Amino acid sequence: MSYHRNREVNQAMIRLMDALCTWERETGRGSKLLLVPDADDEEIVFAMDGKPVTHSPFIIGLTLDAIKDKVMPKVQTSDETGDKNE
Repeated sequence: MSYHRNREVNQAMIRLMDALCTWERETGRGSKLLLVPDADDEEIVFAMDGKPVTHSPFIIGLTLDAIKDKVMPKVQTSDETGDKNE
């Protein structure tokens, strides 16, 4: 499966999801991973508990414009206040 048009980045995404899945199984924790491209010609990548989710109501309801309008201003505001998003 392809998550990114760059081969090296795509392989890194696969390794990250594999590592998250393994870690979450071992710890009983969960996570959500969201990759939002800046360009409209790329896909949003969403993974839950280390597994890619393609037909989630969450993803279906998300558009790149909605993310830029809702999520990105919050991230930028947090960055401007000096908060770390790590």
